Amino acid sequence: MIEGLIALLVAVVAFVGTHFVLSHPLRAPLVGALGEGGFQLLYGLVSVTLLLLALVAYHRAPHAPVYWSSDNLVLQIVFSVGSCFAAALFVASLIDNPAFIGAQIADLSTRPPSGVYLITRHPMMFAIAIWSVEQTLINPTVRNLIVFGGFVVLALAGSRLQDRKKIAQTGREWSVWASRTPFWPDLRRWRRLGLSWLFGIALWLTLTWLESHVTLTPIGAWYWLPGLT
Repeated sequence: MIEGLIALLVAVVAFVGTHFVLSHPLRAPLVGALGEGGFQLLYGLVSVTLLLLALVAYHRAPHAPVYWSSDNLVLQIVFSVGSCFAAALFVASLIDNPAFIGAQIADLSTRPPSGVYLITRHPMMFAIAIWSVEQTLINPTVRNLIVFGGFVVLALAGSRLQDRKKIAQTGREWSVWASRTPFWPDLRRWRRLGLSWLFGIALWLTLTWLESHVTLTPIGAWYWLPGLT
């Protein structure tokens, strides 16, 4: 039992650690040696390989004990609200995200933030972090704590490090942008997600349906509609 959890921990630490190392201290020398295209290929291969290893370790790790039951109305409501918000954040992050590789940021300091960027400048990272916390909440096992805890660290620390890297790369452009849009999500502005709510809810329904079907434990909307899973 403990061996499976140790193997999972090693795989997750390797996955998260290589993201940090390749994205920051090793990025410049590797881009210099391999070119931008070669670096992106290497980064992708390492990430996919370690993610697959983590998935295998997750499958082999002990599934028990489960520390509390998901069959709880309050818990399901908290999970549903948080995970649905995370899905909407993720959808919104796919549109005009200046943090993406190749995004146009030459005039970023002149652009007033709008939409999701009035909520947070790192919507994708916080979508991952919030979804991970909610997954651990709804299915509290040691293996989930290891995996999703790793994703929380990757998302939050990665956001801070991304700010530093972008300021170093672009100077005033990113620093001015960062001064206009919050790091931590401003939940009071949830309406700024607009139509992303519709696509986010669709994504949330799909993902929670798949999870309910695989785990045979209805969650989210499917908690109230278990016959549809």
